[in-house]
Amino acid sequence: MRGNPELLRNVWLELSPHRLIVMPAVLGILFLLIYLANDHLLDSNTAIMAAVLYCAVALVWGTRVASEAVVQEINNKTWDTQRMSALGPWQLAVGKLFGSTIYVWYGGLICMALYALSYINHLPPFYIAKLVLLYLGCGVIAHAIGMLVSMLAIQKRREFGRIQVTFYQFLGLIAAIPLLYIGLSGIAEDGDFSVLLWYDRVFNLIDFTLAAIAVAVAWGMVGLYRLMRAELQMANAPWVWLGFCVFAAVFVAGLRFLPPELNPGMPDVSIKIFHGYLVLWFLAYIVSFAEPKNRILMRRLRRHASFGEWTAFVSVLPRCLPTAALFFLATVLVLRTSEPTFEILGTTVNFQLVVIAVFLFFLRDLMFIFAMNLRKPTPRADMNAFLYILLSYTILPIVLSALGLDQLTVLFWARPDFSAAFTLGPVIIEVIAMAAFLIYQWRKTVVSDAGVEEIKP
Repeated sequence: MRGNPELLRNVWLELSPHRLIVMPAVLGILFLLIYLANDHLLDSNTAIMAAVLYCAVALVWGTRVASEAVVQEINNKTWDTQRMSALGPWQLAVGKLFGSTIYVWYGGLICMALYALSYINHLPPFYIAKLVLLYLGCGVIAHAIGMLVSMLAIQKRREFGRIQVTFYQFLGLIAAIPLLYIGLSGIAEDGDFSVLLWYDRVFNLIDFTLAAIAVAVAWGMVGLYRLMRAELQMANAPWVWLGFCVFAAVFVAGLRFLPPELNPGMPDVSIKIFHGYLVLWFLAYIVSFAEPKNRILMRRLRRHASFGEWTAFVSVLPRCLPTAALFFLATVLVLRTSEPTFEILGTTVNFQLVVIAVFLFFLRDLMFIFAMNLRKPTPRADMNAFLYILLSYTILPIVLSALGLDQLTVLFWARPDFSAAFTLGPVIIEVIAMAAFLIYQWRKTVVSDAGVEEIKP
């Protein structure tokens, strides 16, 4: 703490004497009422209520505080002053993540102490320690994801309201709650459901979940550090992000929750590769919408390329482009290791045809996202592109199918029940048309002088 002025500043601001008294007093009164209502017993009922208090304080409230830590600095016009200070990206990342939430953790640790006290005579000490670590780890993940998403958003805009912060808070909770549920399942259940298979090796579910949480926290801190570097105008090459993508794909590819006794026949290599392929597909879409792709950035890329400044070119290159290349390699790997067709519900499905079509649809969507950002430089360009793409995969094909125009759904869906020419032909035409539209927007807004505009929040 002594070497981190930002963390120390937040501690002095958050932990005032008045607040140090109020938190334990309120939580103590609530827990006393719960204890009295439970016939003066400390058991699973009081433990559950202590866990509920922790979730309310550390998860819900804490994720809100973490999500608006940097946003409040921007709204209060103090963020630029901090960026120009001598603080480094790591000091800012740690100071904001743990300093802004220090009071929340003060209350959360009190709740966890009451939680452990309730189980002290009912569970072994190492079980209690694992449960406490599970709750604490999920809290850190929720805070880190909420702050990560908010910092991604500030790369595009500098004005925020309560709705935006609530959305970032929601994403943080969505990231933490499944891990908390899985970890608690490892404690609550016995036998087959208390273990997990990862690359054909059996692991205790709660232990594996705690290890996964530790790794997720580490990646979250790396992400915050990289985003703080970007805020301090430091160059960030895409290699760390690509390393995370590969790690996530390899990690998820090995997961299997059911043991061999319940589901004989472990997944072969091609199935594992397909699982990793799905992870890369998801991450490719996420990063395509998340990062800025405005005209000024494109002109910087063009300038670096024209002068042969390839190190600078790579440092400002949108992460979605190397991620798309990684997704292409995963697509090729799936095609090389999978069977051409398989049976599902009595129907023969051309699996490789679907994989090719999925990549082509992604390529079309990626070019559309770039074209939308070049056409109208606004922070809402990615959101508009997302809504159009969402409609193209949901409402439009459903309406066409309801009108008896089922064959036209090949414009929006990969249809394995059609011929190769009829499945791939329309999407190839869409890719070519979108490429022409993107080239037109590039020449109009990046190559020509008309593309030089200020981007308003």
